[in-house]
Amino acid sequence: MFVAVVVVAALLAFGGGVGVGSVFFGEKPTPAQPIMVVGTNTPFRPMEYRDDNGTLVGFDIDLVNEIGRRVGWTIVWRDFQDWDALLAAIKFQGVDIGASSITSNLPGPGGIERNASFDFSDSYYEADQGVLVKTGSTAVVCAAAECTVDELANHTVAVQTLTTSYWWIIGSLVDTAKTPESMVHDYGSVSTVIQELLNGAVQWVLVDKPVAQQLVTQNSNLKLAGTIETNELYAFAVANGDPQHLLTKINAALAAMKQDGKFQEIFDTWLGA
Repeated sequence: MFVAVVVVAALLAFGGGVGVGSVFFGEKPTPAQPIMVVGTNTPFRPMEYRDDNGTLVGFDIDLVNEIGRRVGWTIVWRDFQDWDALLAAIKFQGVDIGASSITSNLPGPGGIERNASFDFSDSYYEADQGVLVKTGSTAVVCAAAECTVDELANHTVAVQTLTTSYWWIIGSLVDTAKTPESMVHDYGSVSTVIQELLNGAVQWVLVDKPVAQQLVTQNSNLKLAGTIETNELYAFAVANGDPQHLLTKINAALAAMKQDGKFQEIFDTWLGA
């Protein structure tokens, strides 16, 4: 009897870490879900930003959280206030996935740099660029819905560093000698970019169109002067070579979401009319 009690006590002690049922009945413990650290860059409303309670919300946020639910990942978010720092974290695997309105088909030098640093999921959104000016300003005027290069040339501009907006300005205005590089002011945070415009330090700002549209609805001191058609394809980014083999799972979850209507539901929540 004494031996039996000792054996049971030992089993109970052993089972404290793995569950008593698994010891006595052969049940395997439920493995913990893999943790995926996902990097983003706020504020970039409606794609990724913090609401009044400080909660991370937005189109990209909901998409990744749903992908994690379907794949069986525990999603942990890391919010970078500097875009360049986010890109470096993806490249050097400081995060597992980048989800921050990242363009996968960026042309020119910026595209070469990104393709050497990242692999991309299937695209999930197509965007253009929006030209923002201060309400009442006549420094930059676009005659039609789409702004021309000449209409934007030779004016001071603020832009977020190393974004598609930045690379468009460099490629279309600076490299073509239509705007001196000294007139281009780039910052790591889009909040700083917008503040420079509101403060009168620059005459216009270039930012992704859905973000520009949201900014105008929130601030009567901002005006959408026009757009630039760039046909950018947003995708989720991982380190070059996809070392953790994440993209197949991400793409399968995205395809399933589009098939069963969940993708459209999330789209309508954040980007619907």
